[in-house]
Amino acid sequence: MAEVPVNGKVLEWARTIRGLEIDSAADLLHITSEELRALESGATKPLVSLLRLMSERYQINFTSLLMPEPLPIKKRPTDHRARRGARPLSIETIVAIQEVGEALEAFEDIGYEAESIVPKLNIGAAQIEDDPEAVAARERRRFGVSVEEQQAWHNLYEARREWRQRIENRGVFTYMIPMPAEELSGFSLLHDGLAAICVNDREPTEGAKVFTLLHEYCHLLLRQSGISDENNSNRTERFCNEFAASFLIPRGALVEETKGVVVPHEFSDAEVKQLAARFRVSNSAMALRLEKIGLAAKGFSGRRTGPWDLPVERRPTASVRQPDYLKIRMKRLGRLHTATIMRALKRHAINTFDASDLIGVKPGSLGKLEAALG
Repeated sequence: MAEVPVNGKVLEWARTIRGLEIDSAADLLHITSEELRALESGATKPLVSLLRLMSERYQINFTSLLMPEPLPIKKRPTDHRARRGARPLSIETIVAIQEVGEALEAFEDIGYEAESIVPKLNIGAAQIEDDPEAVAARERRRFGVSVEEQQAWHNLYEARREWRQRIENRGVFTYMIPMPAEELSGFSLLHDGLAAICVNDREPTEGAKVFTLLHEYCHLLLRQSGISDENNSNRTERFCNEFAASFLIPRGALVEETKGVVVPHEFSDAEVKQLAARFRVSNSAMALRLEKIGLAAKGFSGRRTGPWDLPVERRPTASVRQPDYLKIRMKRLGRLHTATIMRALKRHAINTFDASDLIGVKPGSLGKLEAALG
């Protein structure tokens, strides 16, 4: 099999953008570190089979490895993680960040063709010195969602869908992409007046996903891109945590719900779960909020020996139907992303091939997708 005359610097670039050290990359490719160094220096040339393996393991397009020169390496969002030891980002997460970033770049290009196609970002602004509770109250008024409406939602699944739609109504693209659960909660990106939130779809509960949506929304209010694990040791993460909890559980409404208790009150697990269910939030968010506003004693949320929230096991189904791929794509990309692409297609700002590529479905499925959008 013939060697391929690739530029070794491109191979080095491909490894670097995936956050891989020489040794770990060599292990993925089943070669020695010395062999990989020789390939990246240009001393040796790879066989096609090795290039295909590199494309698969690096999760990078094969044709990218054939470029004459490497592309500039883009700066990643600020990494705010600390709770999990700020472990290096996995390829899975790096690819997710790239996917969302490329979507925003595509929307920027579409906006140049026809500005009215791409929604305008319509959110407030905050400074880290602000009171996060006051910022939350202000943004809550902007959303126009009453506590009564929130409490009328049937469950956390509906709450997640509703808050996601409300955020997209503000011109923020939202994504739900599976990433390692132990690595991060989500991330947010800003790009030339466009904004996106990505929630880790492997977060253990719907309540956690709801919290992350609002946490990342706060990063955008601060006009920051960031990778989050919602730790309280980081000032920015702490601010966003307090914003999300205050937004989802307004002080006045919670005080009214707990009227009559002598404070500080040692809420039982059952009482915390009942209050969390009322506000359609996670138990941990409720426990933290009770402590923060002084209804529970200091340290209340941390004294519990087990987790406040456990994943709900899905009930087995007798159905043999395959998952609906279009619904899976729409959940991953969000309605705003999908609708914007379809609008661009109808306005001839992009062609069918571009639309199918940006949504990740076959061209023949675009009609079904448009019908699913309603």
